[in-house]
Amino acid sequence: MHNTMRNIFLSAIVACLMIYGCKTKKNIGVPETNTTDKGTSTLAKTAGRVSHQFRTTGCATIIIVKTKDTANPIILIPRDPLPHELDVNGLEISFNYHTLRIPQPPGCDKGIPANISDLKKK
Repeated sequence: MHNTMRNIFLSAIVACLMIYGCKTKKNIGVPETNTTDKGTSTLAKTAGRVSHQFRTTGCATIIIVKTKDTANPIILIPRDPLPHELDVNGLEISFNYHTLRIPQPPGCDKGIPANISDLKKK
């Protein structure tokens, strides 16, 4: 009887810790959603700046997204190359993105790999 109570108690503690751990994950850079007049939901576009600042290390293009913490902007590494007309250093763009759980490409020591879509020049 004593071992059964102890096992139940330990199981309850482990379950609580797992639930707490899952709820406290930080989700960086999740785009907000906007609701249109017709009640449909669309993703709010993210604004960013194309940069070639890491080209010397072998990282072709990144996108810098300003955040409230100006000292630590979000650096996105596009999985696929940007269209030629938008791959211009310093160009301000709007886009949607989804971060990926893949290794950083060679030469890209900073940044988060991301799938970039709906690119437009600002």
